[in-house]
Amino acid sequence: MTVFIEAIHTIRPITNTAFDRYVELYGNVVMPLLKRFESMAAYEQASASLFREPTLLSSFAALAKEFSVTESAKSARPVPYATEQRLERALAGRPATPRQYVQAILHLAPGGQAVAYGLIGRLADQFEAAGVQLATAYETAIGQRGEVTDIWIAPAAPSFAYQPGDPMAEITSALRKAAPEESMYFLNPLPYSPLQ
Repeated sequence: MTVFIEAIHTIRPITNTAFDRYVELYGNVVMPLLKRFESMAAYEQASASLFREPTLLSSFAALAKEFSVTESAKSARPVPYATEQRLERALAGRPATPRQYVQAILHLAPGGQAVAYGLIGRLADQFEAAGVQLATAYETAIGQRGEVTDIWIAPAAPSFAYQPGDPMAEITSALRKAAPEESMYFLNPLPYSPLQ
């Protein structure tokens, strides 16, 4: 089973120069050493070898004089509605300009997992019929339990303006019982991202 690792990096002080240097290091040194992992053992092996990589260690030592990078990481597993076909379609699509994504993080109610999976799967099918594609989704395995993350390819010009009514009220009302909390963030892929 595929293992997802979600890493959040915080750069301090955040300046354009520091971020440019970080993107260059991560894209040129770290990304070639990373991939999707088929097991936790494969991830642990890659992670251990990563920190023995002399180029990476010397690069981080040099950058540590300029700024600091902290990392928060969690491991996750794909959920049933996040099929390989959906991910492969997202990876295959390469528009002329980088896409923007919407990351939806849902916190499941105790016992709400199966219901939420089914409802989000239905939403994904309906959204895709309307041109909004789910790239992937995963549930936290190590980290905050009961947390599901959906990564959607945002429409070209998303509008989050208030609109009265809910055309999917039947689904969303039931989903709020199974997953009462949801946060949304915009994601912009960096130049080395396979989802650009």
